[in-house]
Amino acid sequence: MPQAEKHARPTHKPGSIEGSTLSCSTDQARRHALQTAFDYRGDVTLELAQGKKVVGFVYRYDENPGVVYLYIPQGKDSVPETLPAKDVTAVHFTGEDPAFGKSWDDWTTKAEKERVKEAERLAREAVARGEL
Repeated sequence: MPQAEKHARPTHKPGSIEGSTLSCSTDQARRHALQTAFDYRGDVTLELAQGKKVVGFVYRYDENPGVVYLYIPQGKDSVPETLPAKDVTAVHFTGEDPAFGKSWDDWTTKAEKERVKEAERLAREAVARGEL
C-alpha cells in the first residue's frame, strides 16, 4: 500500500464516529450531519461546495436560518467563523473525540471511591477528637 494511502485512511474506534464521514447530499442528510458535528466533541473537516475544506470545532449549529458556527485553529488560538449550512457537502470527523469511552458508569465508580475515602478520613478525624 502506498504511504499516501496509509496516512489518508481514517482510524475508526468501535462505537465512535471518529474517522467517519457523513454526506450532505440532501437537506435532511445535511441537517443530520451538522447536528452530529455539533454534538461531536472533536474537530471536524467540513467539505464545501466550492471544493474548499475547513477544519474546526463546531460550537453551534442553527438549522434556521441554516448557519454553522465553528472555531478555526490558528496557532495557539482559535478564530470563530460562520458558514452557510447549504455550502456544506460532507462532514468528516477527523479530530479525536476526547470524551469517547468515558461513560457515566466510569464517573460514578470514581465518585463512589472518592466518597468512601472522604468518609474514612472524616471518621479518622472524629476518632482522633474522641467523638467516636
